[in-house]
Amino acid sequence: MLDLIYVLATAALFALVALVARGVERLGPRSGGSVQREAIDGGDRG
Repeated sequence: MLDLIYVLATAALFALVALVARGVERLGPRSGGSVQREAIDGGDRG
């Protein structure tokens, strides 16, 4: 019985961490697609 409680508590902990991570991700600034491409390509090399 304690094994089942341990497994359920572990699953609940992972779900809580996932929810917190999603909330933190929404707080961050949203970058446009071109900004991401410039970072990958090295920007304007002229």
